[in-house]
Amino acid sequence: MKRKFIALLLGIVLSLSVLTGCNLITRNDVNYYNAIVATITYQDQTTDEITKSELITAYNSYGYNYVQNYGYTKEKAINTTIDSIIENYLTRKAVAVHYKDLGEEILNDRETSYLWNSTYDAIYSNLQSYVDGYKSSDENSSDDTSSDLFKDYTSTVYIDNDLVIRRKTPASTTRATYEVKKDDAGNVYDFEKKLFKEKMYDQIQADLNVGSENNQKAWKGAYTKYISAIKNNYGYLEYKTNKDWFMFELNRVYKILKDNYLVQKYEEIFNTSKHQDADVSSVWVRDVLDAYTDKVNADYTTYKLQNGSDYAEKMLSDIANMDYILEGDGTSNYFFVAPIKINLADGDSTLLEGYKRDLNNNVITKARYDELVAQIFDANRELVNVRNADTGEIENHISVNSLKNRIDEAVSAYNYDAGEDADYNYNVALQKAEAYRKYFYLYNEETTYKNADYNAVFGVNATGTQALVNSNYDKDGIKEAILSLYNAGNAQIGDVSDIVETEDGFYIFFYAGKIENLFEVVGDRLSLPNQAIRTLASKRLNIFSQKTLFDSIYSTLESDNFSVFKNMDMNELKNKTKSIEIFVNNVKDLYKD
Repeated sequence: MKRKFIALLLGIVLSLSVLTGCNLITRNDVNYYNAIVATITYQDQTTDEITKSELITAYNSYGYNYVQNYGYTKEKAINTTIDSIIENYLTRKAVAVHYKDLGEEILNDRETSYLWNSTYDAIYSNLQSYVDGYKSSDENSSDDTSSDLFKDYTSTVYIDNDLVIRRKTPASTTRATYEVKKDDAGNVYDFEKKLFKEKMYDQIQADLNVGSENNQKAWKGAYTKYISAIKNNYGYLEYKTNKDWFMFELNRVYKILKDNYLVQKYEEIFNTSKHQDADVSSVWVRDVLDAYTDKVNADYTTYKLQNGSDYAEKMLSDIANMDYILEGDGTSNYFFVAPIKINLADGDSTLLEGYKRDLNNNVITKARYDELVAQIFDANRELVNVRNADTGEIENHISVNSLKNRIDEAVSAYNYDAGEDADYNYNVALQKAEAYRKYFYLYNEETTYKNADYNAVFGVNATGTQALVNSNYDKDGIKEAILSLYNAGNAQIGDVSDIVETEDGFYIFFYAGKIENLFEVVGDRLSLPNQAIRTLASKRLNIFSQKTLFDSIYSTLESDNFSVFKNMDMNELKNKTKSIEIFVNNVKDLYKD
């Protein structure tokens, strides 16, 4: 169980979040926060000191979960947090010794570039969570990515020929192949240098001023909320300006990501040198099959046998948690759609409101109103932001019509063949998705589904007469476009809608596949485990990503998601350390009520 708690230190979602429910906010006193709560003396006579400030920051980042989620007393939670910090120091020291023995730097230029980008991506994700209307869930979560770049999912496990689930030992691809990021002067992006901390701050500030007037307002509001959350959690620090507070947050997130990365490096070193058999997972194939069967049966009972009234709402808004799809006469059909949204130009929304007001007040005629609105919704205006595939930065603009033409040309380059088998045509579908993905990720202002586990879900009722949409897409023109895209049930992956005009911009929709049950069996355990597990392992959650249903189920079952401390011998590292001393008197006040 201890490994599970230590893992919280490594969990990006919890560690990077600044929203906590049980802060350690104490007095404002520099000497108080600089007090040493623990020291580690290594065999080479070097020493690391852990300050009370570091402990409090760690507790506010992840340690509070020991209380909230596992029922620890505050005293035990704080002591466990100290243990986690110490073990993290020991791990990083082991990595440093390893590379020193090899005569190499702990982090090379590729890795410093990677950590700079990862920090920016994490900050962007945190900011996004504060945007009004953004809903964070499994459905739209992403792994260490910004919303503008596509980074495909890489499974951490595989199934061997004997149906044994094995972990993939991470390869040092970052150290060997990650593209080095340099400025115009040829300097490598290294967050630990002041120049590149400032570059990140400046880039984020610039991000707040991109897009329509409403978009800028939403992101600037998110920034204000983010700053407020940082101050709330770390109010004992004495920063004077919002920039100082945000720079603290950049440093905090960078440190977590760097620590996580170094622990991953230790796992590689340890597994390679000592434990070649450490890749065997504690989760069995039968566990995955049983878990999936249980989830399907639970939904079957709720929605089929008990006629659960929220089925349609769940399908449209919470597909990540739906494991059984209603079938038969009188049931609606649901399918995935990948939407591209193009915002109107800055000020256009204000103009539209003014035109409507003038029309209602008889200041302008209906004909003049239609003429003015048509100018705003001119698809030949260059409203589309084109982003660099490597950096996500806007580097060009094209018209909405031009975008639609490019998409049609790219997707239509691959054609289904009724005379070929299912595998052939599925590969055609993947090719069409690959062709569309470039535009979906680089030309799109709809960020919700970029790099998400699932695409947007739409439906059509049983009679085929009405499109079903969630509230985000309940706009004039969209239902008609979705109904047309569905094509009376004849849609194929790769079909693309016409350009749709709404009050907040333009949309283009890509049909990304029907949602249907994977197996016919309901109520019984899945038989033929070989065939069933292979099916789960080949069923993509999203036509644009490699992540499968097996990957999703496995991640919820693995009791040891972060296997680092199981694989490495922490006791051995501690035994190699000259001394570890914890100063209890400098900690006691933190857990006194």
